[in-house]
Amino acid sequence: MGQPAPASPPWWLVPNLLALDAPAVAVVWQRFLAARFGTPVPWSATVALAAVVWCVYLADRCLDARRGDLDADRHRIAVRFPRAFAGLAAAGLFIAVAAVAQLPASYFVVGLWVGAGVVAYLTVVHLARGAAGRGAKELLVGAAFAAGVTVPLLAAGPRPAEWGPSAVVFGGLCWLNCRLIERWEGRRAWPGDTALAAAVMTSAATLPPMVGLAAAGAGAGLLAVHVTCRRRPRAARVLADVVLLTPLPLLAVGWRA
Repeated sequence: MGQPAPASPPWWLVPNLLALDAPAVAVVWQRFLAARFGTPVPWSATVALAAVVWCVYLADRCLDARRGDLDADRHRIAVRFPRAFAGLAAAGLFIAVAAVAQLPASYFVVGLWVGAGVVAYLTVVHLARGAAGRGAKELLVGAAFAAGVTVPLLAAGPRPAEWGPSAVVFGGLCWLNCRLIERWEGRRAWPGDTALAAAVMTSAATLPPMVGLAAAGAGAGLLAVHVTCRRRPRAARVLADVVLLTPLPLLAVGWRA
């Protein structure tokens, strides 16, 4: 007899299934880091970031599903509704192009470099699978995500020496997020996860106070989810992105210290 089909996903998993959580994390950190380092961000840049992240995540899930990776809900639903996912990805791309057209030239140039990196990621992971070593996909996701979030700082911010360490720690948080999701979903374990978590938490203490507070809070949240929900992968998958929204209350009260 075959294995029983997985239970239908609960309603609260829908934002994750539709890849809406990743754009939310990207937007919050973009505006938080830019505000912390005194860089005004046009809202068109925020819309472009959200749309690009949404498009890439939808496309990535479709490609994962097409190559037979059906262990997770987000991949199974992409197989079940391929035209809907392709249509949403196309809509995200259209919105991104329209928003980018409103941006200064400096944003466009930096965005091209980041876009080239995303294309390289998709090529390595999906077309040259053997070229990506163990754990490489999660590292590439973290690096690309952090690069996209810091486009305003690269285009119009202060010297990279001022905000670069914060961007690196944020990229480490994204990498850790992806690594823990792999563990929870039972696909791949990596012995370096503990060292990565320790490095992120230690490095957060060296950042400017509010950035360090947000990064440390997110790292602690990821570890708490790992301890309490690792045997409930659906809940863990949702909470893994929720805990990355730690800058939200700091943005709400307008802290700049």
